Amino acid sequence: MCLSGVQFVRALEPLKRLDPTRFGPGTLIVALEELERYRPPQAVDLILPLLGHSDSQVSRTAAWILRRMEESSRGVTAAAAVLSDPNASVPEKVSAAISLGELRNPQATTVLRAILFGQEDCEVICAAVQALGDLHRSGVAGDLARVLSEHTCVQARAVAAAALGNVPDTDMDELVNALNNDDVQVRLEVVWALGRKGIRTDRVIGNLLRVLQQDSNCKVQAAAAWALAKIKDSSVLEALQIAAEGRCRLASQASQWALSQMTH
Repeated sequence: MCLSGVQFVRALEPLKRLDPTRFGPGTLIVALEELERYRPPQAVDLILPLLGHSDSQVSRTAAWILRRMEESSRGVTAAAAVLSDPNASVPEKVSAAISLGELRNPQATTVLRAILFGQEDCEVICAAVQALGDLHRSGVAGDLARVLSEHTCVQARAVAAAALGNVPDTDMDELVNALNNDDVQVRLEVVWALGRKGIRTDRVIGNLLRVLQQDSNCKVQAAAAWALAKIKDSSVLEALQIAAEGRCRLASQASQWALSQMTH
């Protein structure tokens, strides 16, 4: 019986499908997921090169499986090699940085921190910032706060704000100060980070109320209503009721939702 092209690929052993010169991202990801079920040791040497695959979903899946196989240290070494390779493309370096976050190995912190203020492309820096947040480890909040406050790549500032919402040692004053940033996306990520943190202080609540009432962007106002609902302080109910009747439709809807969460 003759097999179709798809049937032939599926019939191959997963190890034989980990060849990026023959197969596309979809086939590679399926093969990786199949290998995770029984985790053969010989797969590691075939998986490591995929940490620098130009498709970040391939590299993320490869990193996840290496972590499950307790080979994250080797993964850090492989990803670091891609990041230090002058011939590696931007997509390959982005994938390598993302994989370091997925590996969840503390050794990745040093590699990622070295990228933040180097000469790398903005996309690579953003991937490194995101990965530091994905690691959920103490000791990087200062670096992320510096990116948020002074990096020349505006996109990196927004990603840093999001990452600060994920690490345990964030200085809340650094986030609150960034609510005055000129960039809408940065302010939006800062508000979401404050909501995820859920820390109830007068300064945080007061500044979120200011954003809800005065920010020039409706999306940022709406995010502030969401963040206030996460913090759950009854002193903001009146302000939410006023915002619920305001002219900004997104903020009005978000405030109505926040009220429903806080009064039930």
